[in-house]
Amino acid sequence: MAIKAKNLSFSYRKKKVLENLNFEIKDGEFIAILGPNGAGKTTLLKCILGLLKVEGEILVFGKDPSTCKKILEMISYVPQKSTLSTDLPITVIDVLRMNSKELNEEIIEDFELCDKMKTLFRELSGGFQQRVLIARALMKNPKMILLDEPFNGVDVLSQEKITKILEKVNATVLAVVHNINPIIHAVDRVMLLNRELIAFGKPNDVFTKENLFKAYKAEIPVVICEEGIIHPLYGDQHG
Repeated sequence: MAIKAKNLSFSYRKKKVLENLNFEIKDGEFIAILGPNGAGKTTLLKCILGLLKVEGEILVFGKDPSTCKKILEMISYVPQKSTLSTDLPITVIDVLRMNSKELNEEIIEDFELCDKMKTLFRELSGGFQQRVLIARALMKNPKMILLDEPFNGVDVLSQEKITKILEKVNATVLAVVHNINPIIHAVDRVMLLNRELIAFGKPNDVFTKENLFKAYKAEIPVVICEEGIIHPLYGDQHG
């Protein structure tokens, strides 16, 4: 089991951000986490990383991540905002080597970075910057990858490229997204969150009118694609 949460809660200054979450995620699953602003999505990722002291219980690969520091060695985390300074004259190859001195050529080829290795990171488009950051996360061959808003400011082509790679990667993947549609055909399950766990399951089971209204406090229109998958249509891409 990759993650098991039992009665998981967390508060900031006595304000509940997550309340009584119970769920299990199997090894190798691709999970999308979504909900409105303030729903606790990023907070949940930090709980999984062991960065926050929780009420209840969360186990990652059977261990408490807040006390077992070896868990961090098994996880790659790509935050919503890159911590790399764009003032530094670092190249793509410099960024990739931050996690591993030995580079995986297959990952470089998959992300189409071969001809950009000597390019300054700051000169890349938003889409290619994100490709580099996710490629860096994969370089240490993690057992789990946590992604916080991986498609913000990313072009459609890069969204498709990133999704295809995440779909085939040999790791448990959790991606926080505001708009699930770029990855909806790739994910195994969807977690709909708004401080409490609204629903967790296959997209068609999660995206009911009742669940969406409970999460967003508004009517969210949906369409059904040719493959029979329900797609929620968000008017606000930022949650």
